[in-house]
Amino acid sequence: MTAHGLVTEGGSPVAPRRAAHGRATRAAARGRLRARTAASAALLVVASTLVGCSSSSSNATGSHSSCATGVPGVTGDSIKIGLVLPDTGGPVAEAFRPARGAVEARIDKENATGGVYGRKIDLMWRDDEGDPGVFTTAVQSLVENDQVFGLIAQSVSLTDESASWLQTKGVPVTGLSSSPIWSNYSNLFHYGSLYNKGGAVDTFGRYVKAQGGTRALLVIDPTSATSVDLAGQLAPSLRSQGVTVVGQTSYSADISDPAKVATLLRQDRADTLIGATQADAFIEIYATAKAAGIDLKVALSSSNYGPTEIQQRGKDMAGMSMTMAFQSYTTDSPAIRAYREAMTTYSPETTSLFDDVAIVSYVAADEMIKGLQLAGPCPTRQSFITNLRKVTSYDAGGILAPTNLSKPHDPVSCFNFLKVSATGDSYSTVPGNTPTGFWCGNPVPASAITGS
Repeated sequence: MTAHGLVTEGGSPVAPRRAAHGRATRAAARGRLRARTAASAALLVVASTLVGCSSSSSNATGSHSSCATGVPGVTGDSIKIGLVLPDTGGPVAEAFRPARGAVEARIDKENATGGVYGRKIDLMWRDDEGDPGVFTTAVQSLVENDQVFGLIAQSVSLTDESASWLQTKGVPVTGLSSSPIWSNYSNLFHYGSLYNKGGAVDTFGRYVKAQGGTRALLVIDPTSATSVDLAGQLAPSLRSQGVTVVGQTSYSADISDPAKVATLLRQDRADTLIGATQADAFIEIYATAKAAGIDLKVALSSSNYGPTEIQQRGKDMAGMSMTMAFQSYTTDSPAIRAYREAMTTYSPETTSLFDDVAIVSYVAADEMIKGLQLAGPCPTRQSFITNLRKVTSYDAGGILAPTNLSKPHDPVSCFNFLKVSATGDSYSTVPGNTPTGFWCGNPVPASAITGS
């Protein structure tokens, strides 16, 4: 993210960002794209923060002549930021297709109001091809040759080697938390991670219990480490609320038989189906179970589904639930309206506004902007890192539940749950246990996780 994760099995030339430059060319290449890997969608993008939807912009103009010179990427009227993402490289690049337009939309929105403290953000991007080696080369080139101030890393290719190098250089980085690495370096900023060890929370169990679920069968994709890790958090979450986990079964798309899962549900007398699988795979399993006459009180997918899935497969999805870390597009909150307006204005070629990759990419750019605002009119890399790390309630004006950036190892505890209507033609948000509508819970004790 789900985000909600995207799991992966010489970079392109640097392209300076200039207003609407290149949009017509990119428009033809953009379309409806979605990650098709295990545990993709909402759970990868947990606890994200779209601060730009509501935070005030530090766009005051004025002289910066008193600022210290020699800060990388900073001039009197501009600040240079790097973007690294997989623009080529097969399925990973396809999954990340909305990312660049969403990042640019957030930055264009900021520049349209004067930038940060009168400095326009100059975005330079590189393609990492979904390859860790190319990623390392790309970030080193941006930092050393192009002298960017900071980096937005919308990539699954960050390694300990590249993270360590960036920390040594003191470069602030915002981006998609696709591994535990993101929580281990002070200069790396994510907006919530499900990959922190021992990070189970009881929120999922709370939802299942509230929906009447008592006996759950967990389905995972054994080919995905992310799926396996996610199952290790879901099981103790369910048990913490008295929901019995009757078993765990493996399922690989295009290989496994959904009818076998349906048989297990019947044999184990399960009334709850939990999926840490690919998005399409869960729909197949769920539809097969319903066709077999199995009465499920809860069918919860870790993947996030958008309007396209409803249009194409709504009948098969009727009654199932899904989880996401941000407000549903079905709401008409001020934050959702602001996000939609920014995307339609500055990235009209992005047709899937509520694809989780689009949202988390907008978030990554927004968090970079927030850090620049907090760094002050004379920014340094260290002031960015120090001040952003002090933020303890990062809620994007309500689009996400508050998250504490000062504690990057804490588990994400708040989520949104959506349910497909009985007729299969719409989603509705299931009201949570907080005033903002989110479902929030508590950490599950480590003993309960290891004992599960």
